[in-house]
Amino acid sequence: MIAHEIDYNIYGEEMQYVEIELDPQEAVVAESGSFMMMDDGIKMDTIFGDGS
Repeated sequence: MIAHEIDYNIYGEEMQYVEIELDPQEAVVAESGSFMMMDDGIKMDTIFGDGS
């Protein structure tokens, strides 16, 4: 997997969350249980391990 620069914003004070904007063909790896929501058109694949 090739790493690309991604656009993101961090919101909140005590309960922070990050909003990530993905361009076509970009991907993100997140910790299990940390995913909140996604827009239509985003495909999610789940894997076991560290994502490498």
